[in-house]
Amino acid sequence: MTSAEKLYQRMRRTKAGWKPSDLDRLYRGFGFEVVQGAKHTLYIHPEFPNLRATVTRSRSLPVGYVEHALRLIAELKEKRRSASRG
Repeated sequence: MTSAEKLYQRMRRTKAGWKPSDLDRLYRGFGFEVVQGAKHTLYIHPEFPNLRATVTRSRSLPVGYVEHALRLIAELKEKRRSASRG
């Protein structure tokens, strides 16, 4: 299990208390590319460009950012499974 997968599993258990740097590790670990904005960081997956997320640069993150990341990673995993099947 990769470090990104371990982080994903920990975030699934506890959605509060994470920082932007944790989401950065998660997204990068699953292959997302980074685009820096003024107040936010944008993550886009090169294989599936419709998978994208925006993360604020504030010190603490509202739970919604983590919930969105978990849904996005789950969707990425499903797309990869579907692509490998057919």
